[in-house]
Amino acid sequence: MSMQARVIAGSTLLLDIGNSRLKWAALASPDAPLTPVQAMAHEGAPAQALVRLAQHWHGAAPAAVCIAHVTGAGNEALLVEAVNASFGLAPRFARSVAECAGLKSAYTDPARLGVDRWLAMLALWTRERAAFCVANAGTALTFDVVDATGAHQGGVIAPGLATLVEATLGRTRFEVGDMAGTFGDKLGRDTETCVRQGALHAAAGLLDRLGSRHAGVHVLAGGDAAILQPHLANPWQIEPDLVLHGLAMWVRLASAR
Repeated sequence: MSMQARVIAGSTLLLDIGNSRLKWAALASPDAPLTPVQAMAHEGAPAQALVRLAQHWHGAAPAAVCIAHVTGAGNEALLVEAVNASFGLAPRFARSVAECAGLKSAYTDPARLGVDRWLAMLALWTRERAAFCVANAGTALTFDVVDATGAHQGGVIAPGLATLVEATLGRTRFEVGDMAGTFGDKLGRDTETCVRQGALHAAAGLLDRLGSRHAGVHVLAGGDAAILQPHLANPWQIEPDLVLHGLAMWVRLASAR
């Protein structure tokens, strides 16, 4: 493992922990840009991945740690222990709320909106102050719409590419080989390719269908964004680190209070 980012003393370490990866960057001050974003797979054990990150850390220890995660209460307790043991700090966790900086949640219970979706919307809303659609292509494929007033209109959650492949295989009696090939939009001539292409068309079809219904800039984030974008009929711009940018904005807004 190579940790290239060197952290200025007093920086805040930002952690975006999804279903399969841990991504991080540092914020030297509320007004500073993020350091280059880095990532590692956590294989279902994000606290252990965080300990490995700390063991290979270069530069000054962070002055604060802020976390956005979607891995559940059990993992959150382990993350608290890992941050305390590794850096001697108590982490702060970003939460989804009813309203922030003019962005208003559509959820009846705002706390149940995934914080990754909320922070991605916060990053775009505070930058654009205009209508937009945002999708995140990872373990799950999410799609959310915000109108020109900052009102979240709601969203959709569907399986991501790998999840679609796994679901298809898990519900059939296919005897398949290596599923690590590339995704594409042509018809398959073996079972493995057919399953991959089916997943791609399902995900791309969802984004094309919903994207064509809603105005504003269309932004695509997540680990599979680069796979999906070339196959989409509507123009989508890739911004892979939206959640971390939203987490940085959350830190900036908190510091301004």
